[in-house]
Amino acid sequence: MSILYTQPDGAQSPRPAYPAPTPATEIFGATDPGEVVHAVVTVQVAMTRDTLAAALDLATANAEENPDSWSVPYIRESVELQLTYENALRLEQDGARYATREFLDESVLPYIEAIYRAVDRAYLAGR
Repeated sequence: MSILYTQPDGAQSPRPAYPAPTPATEIFGATDPGEVVHAVVTVQVAMTRDTLAAALDLATANAEENPDSWSVPYIRESVELQLTYENALRLEQDGARYATREFLDESVLPYIEAIYRAVDRAYLAGR
């Protein structure tokens, strides 16, 4: 995981080549209604398929609906919302666990596979 590309003196470190970012679906507030918003900060996070699946699963809290029925806007908004609650390092760790499926009870594997199909619909690889 890369943390910073700009050094304290302003020098730039090499950046990896990433696919084009997926446009954000929403601006999520870290403010209460009526507070004066000082800035809207944009953060782009490069995520693996496993990290996206972990974020989507956490965001939807094992919803009773079948992930195969979820719309692309719902999937993307759910992932983005989860990123406002979880830090990228935690999601990277969760994604590693999703990759192995070792922590999952076999009864939830069909649901997790549907989560991965939802991720594939919402985030085309290498876009």
